[in-house]
Amino acid sequence: MPLALLAVAACSGEAEQNVYEIKLADAKAKIGRTQSQYDTGSGLRTMRPAGTLAGGVRVSLANSGAFGSACTVRFEAVDDRRTRVIPDCGSTGAATTDMLAEFFELEVAAHVRKILTGEPIDGEALGKRMAVVMAKNMPAMQKEGFRPDSDWVEQQRSAAIQRVENQQDGWGDDASAMDGWND
Repeated sequence: MPLALLAVAACSGEAEQNVYEIKLADAKAKIGRTQSQYDTGSGLRTMRPAGTLAGGVRVSLANSGAFGSACTVRFEAVDDRRTRVIPDCGSTGAATTDMLAEFFELEVAAHVRKILTGEPIDGEALGKRMAVVMAKNMPAMQKEGFRPDSDWVEQQRSAAIQRVENQQDGWGDDASAMDGWND
């Protein structure tokens, strides 16, 4: 098969990845009542239903009680027998938290697939997909991380002004004020 056709086939398969052979009402009911777990090797990750919303089900993710998140699973009818299931873990506009939301969306999609098809969750494959998400988001996270924190900058500016005022008032600098304390 020519490379261009492989690319088109891969893209079309990806588009159908979240489509399941199940009626919308049945998919929503099954996700809304079923808990799913998988072993990460260092603990269990669990997805539990946490209530229904218009067009969706709220789910919570827990890592043996340590770290978790809440997401919404949305449903769209593709036709009368197929449903598209879309995990939505939110967006904040901050690179790091949005990357974590993408991680959770991948994980929710894996839990949904397990619940609707019985396919076990491959923690190693899921981790590799998360690594790709992290690599994709790294430049934005680095740029965001190097952006100065305006509160910290203001605190440093205020402290510098205070040191100058203290010196002008004859108090010396902060370090000299401690001279002799440990003698």
